[in-house]
Amino acid sequence: MIRVQLKEMKEKAGLSNKELAELSGVSLPTVNRIMSGQTDIPNYQTVCDLVMAMGGSLDELAGIRRDPQPQAETASNEMYISLIREKDRWIKRLFVISCTLVAVLLGLLIFDYTHPMMGFIQR
Repeated sequence: MIRVQLKEMKEKAGLSNKELAELSGVSLPTVNRIMSGQTDIPNYQTVCDLVMAMGGSLDELAGIRRDPQPQAETASNEMYISLIREKDRWIKRLFVISCTLVAVLLGLLIFDYTHPMMGFIQR
């Protein structure tokens, strides 16, 4: 069973046994024995090396299919994103208010400085 899946992965990757052996570090005779079915139960580390060299995963080899994002995860992500956007809006509002206050204070200081008889700053 593993042999069939490894062969499918090898064909999908477009590799020969020799190329697979070179990429994985597994000897060519071992790769040939596994692919031809002469080895019933290959070593776990050998299988890992072969799968990694083909750009696959052990989950794929075992037939485990994982959804990209389950529905619950997507809903929580959307809620998190909406919270972040709302916080960003408040931060922008506070920034505008702060800039306005600074501008008003600077305006008052300039007015006070240019009218020495009326304000706090007196020459």
